[in-house]
Amino acid sequence: MHGLVAGELVEIIEWTSAGSGVFVRFRDDLGLESTRMLSEEDLTAVVPVENTGPTLDAAPEAFWLAVEALRLRHAHLLNPLLSVSSSHVEALPHQVQAVYDHLLRNHPQRFLLADDPGAGKTIMAGLFIKEALARDWVRRCLIVVPGSLAEQWQEELAEKFALHFEIFETSLIGGRRLDDDPLREHPFLIARLDQFSRNPRLIELVTNPNKSHYDLAIFDEAHKLSARTWGNKVIKSKRFQFAEAVREATPATLLMTATPHNGKEADYQQFLSLLRPAGQDRYIADAARDGLMRRLVKERLVHLDGSRLFPERRASTVAYRLTPLERDLYEDVSEYVREEMNKVSGDDTKRSVGFALLILQRRLASSPEAILRSLARRHARLQSEAARVQAADRRLAEALAASLGLQPEDPDELSAADAEKYEDDVASVATAARTLEELETEILILERLVQKAEAVREAGVDAKWEALADLLKSDEMYDAAGQRRKIVIFTEHRDTLEYLEQRLFELLPAYTEIQVIHGTISRPDRRLAQIRFTQEPNSSILIATDAAGEGVNLQVAHLMINYDIPWNPNRLEQRFGRIHRIGQRHTCHLWNLVAVDTREGDVFETLLAKLEVQREALGDQVFDVLGQVLTDASLGQLLSGALRGAAPGEIESALDRVSSDLESAVRQRAAASSSLTPTELTALRKAMEQARASSFQPDVVRDFTLRSFATFHGDITPLGSVWRVVHVPERLRARFGSSLMTRYNAVTFERSEGPITSVEPPELISPGHPLLGALIQAVDREHGDALTQGIVLEDDRENDDYTVVTLVAPDSVSTYKIYTSGAEHAVNLALYTDLQVGRPGAPDEVAAANEAIAALGSHHTDARIAAVAYVRGTADPRTGEAWRTARQRLRDELTAAGETPVNALPGQGWDFMTGDDEITFWSAVPALSHAQRRRSEQHTAANVGAAHYILRGIHM
Repeated sequence: MHGLVAGELVEIIEWTSAGSGVFVRFRDDLGLESTRMLSEEDLTAVVPVENTGPTLDAAPEAFWLAVEALRLRHAHLLNPLLSVSSSHVEALPHQVQAVYDHLLRNHPQRFLLADDPGAGKTIMAGLFIKEALARDWVRRCLIVVPGSLAEQWQEELAEKFALHFEIFETSLIGGRRLDDDPLREHPFLIARLDQFSRNPRLIELVTNPNKSHYDLAIFDEAHKLSARTWGNKVIKSKRFQFAEAVREATPATLLMTATPHNGKEADYQQFLSLLRPAGQDRYIADAARDGLMRRLVKERLVHLDGSRLFPERRASTVAYRLTPLERDLYEDVSEYVREEMNKVSGDDTKRSVGFALLILQRRLASSPEAILRSLARRHARLQSEAARVQAADRRLAEALAASLGLQPEDPDELSAADAEKYEDDVASVATAARTLEELETEILILERLVQKAEAVREAGVDAKWEALADLLKSDEMYDAAGQRRKIVIFTEHRDTLEYLEQRLFELLPAYTEIQVIHGTISRPDRRLAQIRFTQEPNSSILIATDAAGEGVNLQVAHLMINYDIPWNPNRLEQRFGRIHRIGQRHTCHLWNLVAVDTREGDVFETLLAKLEVQREALGDQVFDVLGQVLTDASLGQLLSGALRGAAPGEIESALDRVSSDLESAVRQRAAASSSLTPTELTALRKAMEQARASSFQPDVVRDFTLRSFATFHGDITPLGSVWRVVHVPERLRARFGSSLMTRYNAVTFERSEGPITSVEPPELISPGHPLLGALIQAVDREHGDALTQGIVLEDDRENDDYTVVTLVAPDSVSTYKIYTSGAEHAVNLALYTDLQVGRPGAPDEVAAANEAIAALGSHHTDARIAAVAYVRGTADPRTGEAWRTARQRLRDELTAAGETPVNALPGQGWDFMTGDDEITFWSAVPALSHAQRRRSEQHTAANVGAAHYILRGIHM
C-alpha cells in the first residue's frame, strides 16, 4: 500500500471497520508491525501498489527461502496440532484436548484448568502459549506463581518448549521510574505471587492500560487467590485483588489449580468470579457446562491406546517400637515440649513458640541425630542470649519477643531451602521465657536433654533405622534378576538425611551409589542428582527432603519410603506424586514408618489404617482428596492434642469423621469431573498421528534455519549431536528483545518425547521459537517479493503443465494447482519444494500463470496472492498415467481390505491414511518406476517410522 506511511510501502495485515473509518494493522519493509486508526479522509490517500503479475524469473534460492518462511509462518494452519509436534513433550490425549478443544477454541477467554495433580498442567500451559504465539494471538505473556515454583516454571518452559521467560527481579527495572514502562522490554515474565500482590507499584506495572500490558496471564496454584464470605461481607485477600486487577487488564486469563473448591460454595463462587467480567454477579452452577472450566481426575486419564495412564498405588505401614533408651528420651523431650506449650496457652506468642516446639517434637520422631542437633543448637542459642543480656531483663524480654516475628505470612511461599533454614532458626530461638530466671531454667532442662540425646547416639540404638534396614534388605527391594530396585526415601529434616546417608553407606555394598536432594543444594546440583539417579544402574537410592517435591520427576522408581511422615497431609500426595506420575508403568508402593508406642505415632497408625480401608473401598482417589479433607491445621491440631494428652476417644472420633469425609469427597470429585469418550479418543489419536506425519521437525526447520542463517551472516556450527549458535546478528534481534538470545550454547531440531536428562538440555528450534521467528521475518523482508515474482518448476510425475498458486486469508492459507483446462485441485504448500527448478518462464507460460491467478482470484476475493509457480509436466503421457493409476489402484485395494482410506493432498508426503487404533500412511508408486522419493515423502517417512509408512508399488 502507498500513502499509509510517508515514503514507504507497507503490507496490510488486518483491516477492521470502525464507524466511518478503519482500524489498520500493517507491516513495514523492516518487518515491524504497527497499528493506526484511519479516518474517512485518510483513506483517500491510501492506494494499493499496482500488481503487474508474476514474471516467473525469481532467484531459486530466494524463492526457496521465501516459500519456506511462508510455510513456517503459517505452520499452525498447515499442522493443526503444531505445538504438539514441535515441543520436547509426549503430549497425552487429555492435554491435547485441553489445549485445542478448550483453551484455543474461544480465545481470548478466561478459563479454569482444574485437572488433578500430576496431569501435566504446566505442559498444557506451555502448549497453549506456543500455539498462541504461532497464531500471533499472544505477544506478551505473564505467568504468576508461588515464589517457590518460579525457577521450576522457567526451567520447564525453556527445556520443553524453548520459551524464554524471565523471573521478575527488581534489577529488571533498575533505577528506572515506573512511569517509563520498564517492563516493555520483557514480554515473557514470571512473577512471584506475593511479591506483586503486596506491592501496589508492581501491580501498576502489569495492569495500567497506558503501559505495555500483557495479552495472556496465567495463575498457577490459583486456589491461593482466596476470597471468603462472612455474612453479607466478602473479604478479599491481597492475592485475590491482584488477580482481579490482572483480569481487567489482560484479554485472556488462565487459572490453574487441582483444588478449586475448598468445600464452601460461597467461597467457590467468589473464586469463579475471576472468570467473569468485573461487576457481573451471576451465580455459576456448573462452570464446566458453561465452558469456563475443565476438570479431569487421575483415574480417568488414559494413553492414546486407551490404557490407564496412572498405575495403582499401595501404601503400607511399617510399625516399630522404641528401645528403652529411646523411650526415655522421647518421654523427657515430649514433657519439655508439653510444659513449654502450656506456658503460652492463650498467649499471642503461641503461634511462633508452639511452632518451634512442634518442630522439636517432629525432629524427636525423625532420628536421634536430628533431635540431638536441634536440642544442641537451641541450647547454644538460648545460652548465648542469656550471656549477652545478663544484666538487663528488659532487653532480654525485647530480644526474645523479637524472635516471635519469625513466622512468615505464608510458609508455602518459601522455597525448600528457605523453609529448612526457617525451621532451624525458629526451633533454635523461639521461647516462652520472658525473664532471665525463666530462660536459665529452660537452658538447664535443655542441657539435660542434650546429655540424654548424646547417650542414645553413643549407645548406637535406633529402632527406626533398624526397621528401615530390614525393609531395604527384603526381597521386595530386588527385581527378578537380583538387581536392586530404585527407591526414594523421604525425610523431613536435613540432619536426618545426612545421618541416613552415612548409615546407608555402612549397610549397602560399596558399589551402591546414593543420591541426595535437600533445600540447600543448588538447582543444577539437584538436577545432576536426579539425572544420576535416573540413568545410572548402581544409583539405586535417593534420600530427599521435601525439596524433591518441587518439580523433581522420579518415575524411574516405583518404590518410596516415608522415613518421616509429614504433618502436612498435602505433602503425602506431593511426595507420592514424585513417582506416581506420567510415565510410570509399575504399581507404586509406599511404606510409612510409624513408632506405634508414641503419641503422634498412634495418630498416624490409626489414620493410615483408616486410609487403607477407604482405599480398598473407593480406590486410589483417597490419596488425591486427603489434603482436601484433612487440612494442615486439622492434622496439626490432632497431633498436638495427642502430645498434650487429649483423650484417645476424642482423637478416634475425629479420625472417624475424616474417614467419612473421604468417602463424600471422592463422590463429589467424581461427579464434578469429565472424561474422554472412546469417540473423542479415536479422533485425537488420528489428529495426533497426522500431526506427527506433518511435523516440521526436524528436517524442514533445520534446512530453513541453516540456509537462512547463512544468508544473514549468523554463526551456527555442529557440535556432536546438537548445534551451537555462536552469534545471532543484531538485525535479527531488533524486534524480539530479551526473548531472543545473542547466542545459544546448544540447540537441536530433533524433538524428544522422553524425559530430558542432560544438565544443560539443548533448545528445540521449532515454530514459535524466537530465533526461527526472527529468521522468518528477515527472510520475508529480504526475499518476500520472490514469491509473487514467481518461478518455474518441473514435475516428473505429471505430463500436463499447471500453475500453483497460494492464497492467504486472515484465518487460512490455501494452495491450488490450476491446469490450462481450468481444472482446480487443492495441494499442500510443500509441493513448491518437492519439485525441481526449471529455466525462467517463457511469455506463454507467464500468460498462463496470470490467467490461472485471475481465474482463482475471481472466487477467492477475501484472500491475497502469496506465491505462484508455473509447473512444467516433464513426464511422458505413459508415465503420467502410470502414477495416476497407481494411486487409484492402491485406494481400491485398501477399500477392498475393509479400510477407509483418507485422501492426502499432493505434496503432503503420503497418498492415503488408514486405521483407527493403529494409523498407517500409504504412498503409491508404479512398480517399475525409479523415481526418487520427494522431499515431503522423505520427511513423512522419517517422522512416522517404517512400520507406519508403507510405500506400495502397484503393477499396471
